[in-house]
Amino acid sequence: MITRFGKRFLIDYIAGNRTFFDKVISVGIATNSEYPLNDTNSRLGFEFYNVPVLFGGIDIDTSTTPYTYTAIYSTKLPPNLAGKINEIALYPGRRISNNSYDNRFITTFESPFEWSPSPTLNENDYRVGNSSLDLDSDGTSQQEYVAIIPSFDISGYSNFDTISFSYKANDANLSAVKIRLYSSESDYFEFNFTGHSVGWNIKDIAFANMTAVGNPQRSSISKLGIVVVPNTSATSITVDGLRVNDEDTFDPAYGMIARSNIAEVEKVAGRELIIEYKLDLDFGA
Repeated sequence: MITRFGKRFLIDYIAGNRTFFDKVISVGIATNSEYPLNDTNSRLGFEFYNVPVLFGGIDIDTSTTPYTYTAIYSTKLPPNLAGKINEIALYPGRRISNNSYDNRFITTFESPFEWSPSPTLNENDYRVGNSSLDLDSDGTSQQEYVAIIPSFDISGYSNFDTISFSYKANDANLSAVKIRLYSSESDYFEFNFTGHSVGWNIKDIAFANMTAVGNPQRSSISKLGIVVVPNTSATSITVDGLRVNDEDTFDPAYGMIARSNIAEVEKVAGRELIIEYKLDLDFGA
């Protein structure tokens, strides 16, 4: 689907007011039920990789009336990339951020060894990468898992920017999952994820809705906490990806041109994957 931004961009390009030499294809894990397809989409539901377009071509189908005119963009995903692709998008080159507070991954939950207590590595059920981590509650009490992470700064993110979390509720006993961003041992920002369904979930919480415990410093986040909160029985979750979405940066020359949901394609590590994005253009009868 061509987005509203994409329609404006393409018209501006035809009018000679925009360049369209560089193009990027992005892939993500969100299904249509998790992040519905709409012409107002400005990003993928949960992006995990983007790569420059290597080749562009056209196809004109004259077997039907009116004819179908299609622009085809092709690229390769590298061998080291792994994940399950459910969505794909086209952008006009890479965005140049005006500051350091762009979209970024916090973690893809690939290794159990950096966490305390140590969670279980799950190599059978995942979407970002080729593994995930299983975290349990402490019986009927909540359980926190913590990991030391490279220090990063969230002071430049506005209230409109979001934390996006991909996780799976393995049963109906999950009450909440809390994400904690620590700047010291006892000072942290907390995001409280609720309202999930059993199965995979992708949820976004705006920075405006995070709470502060103690006196955390936005400029020096150095530890990550994941808290599993059960209802009245023990529960478990599978955690897959955590990222920051820069939602409020406006650039009139950059945006999502088109987005599509696809039947899930698994990109396995060790192999290149050629992908194509077909952009149908409707010129009427």
